[in-house]
Amino acid sequence: MMAMCLAVVAHAAGDAGPSDCKPDGNQQEMNACAADDFRAADAALNIRYSEVMDSLAPPVRIALRAEQRTWLKGRDPACKREAKASEGGSIWPLIYNACLAKSNRQRTAELEAWKGRQR
Repeated sequence: MMAMCLAVVAHAAGDAGPSDCKPDGNQQEMNACAADDFRAADAALNIRYSEVMDSLAPPVRIALRAEQRTWLKGRDPACKREAKASEGGSIWPLIYNACLAKSNRQRTAELEAWKGRQR
């Protein structure tokens, strides 16, 4: 029973095993690469955000948190618009995830400007 619970938790956390990524493979395999790239960019963003938040004075944390939430609310709709032309097609996940990854990398770089702010 415990092993089954752990398996469910691991799967829910995204630890479902090796990726199907093959950059020169078929569309499904390229889509997997784009999803992997997004997950890596998202992890890097989350690490940077935590590092920057830890370096800020409390009032500045509030401002960054608000800005981050606003950015996040806009990211997904912007990428859906970017991928709209391929909606319903097999390449849509690649375009959408590539946009998310690019947006996350840009945001990760932008967060550096916040580091250490005291006011």
